[in-house]
Amino acid sequence: MAVTAPAGARGRAYSAPFDDPLGELRPAARKILAAASRLLVSEGYDALTHERIAAAAGVNKSSIRNNFGSKAALVAAVVDAMVHDGCLELSEALEGAEAHERVRGAVDGIGEMIHSGAFAGYFDILPHALRDDDLRERILALYRWWYGENRKWLGMTADSAADPARARLQLGVAQIVAAIIDGLSIQAALEPEGYDVYPALDALAALLQGALPALTEAGGPPPVAGVPASPS
Repeated sequence: MAVTAPAGARGRAYSAPFDDPLGELRPAARKILAAASRLLVSEGYDALTHERIAAAAGVNKSSIRNNFGSKAALVAAVVDAMVHDGCLELSEALEGAEAHERVRGAVDGIGEMIHSGAFAGYFDILPHALRDDDLRERILALYRWWYGENRKWLGMTADSAADPARARLQLGVAQIVAAIIDGLSIQAALEPEGYDVYPALDALAALLQGALPALTEAGGPPPVAGVPASPS
């Protein structure tokens, strides 16, 4: 699902996620995005006012609306820029890899993103997304994009029309991986100096190594007893 900004974002309907969060933006918009990211990490979501962002970016307040259309669109761009490049680089690095290399590469890449602080400030945004419909839809769009990237990392490319049962299970694995990344990021943020993410990621790798052959080989996966089909 693409979530587009109003026509006021001149010459381009920005979507969430952007094809390239920085490269798609004009210089003023890049300044705004960088300033908002710094404020989010250092002071939290409440610092993301038009006044504070404009002052930090050295632009007029009107430039924020002209470039992003709304605060929700800007916040979504900040979140997207936090993890976008890392996700795409990991997808490219794992393209064509063998299954065991793909799993190890994926979990190592996840660990690097968590330890790098790529999610810094992200969890300050989520409570607001639960109460702001526009922001919620934009963050949901990002999660759906992340699910697709998770599937690419793990070579799970079943077509939902040709192989719906397998595609459904692959989506479920992608959702679980996203939930694990969220949970481990929170734990790492609570213990920024000493948290070791790799016991959990080693366990995840072991689980994925066992599950991926059934999820990626030709033909449909076995039915999962007691689990109803997703509503159409």
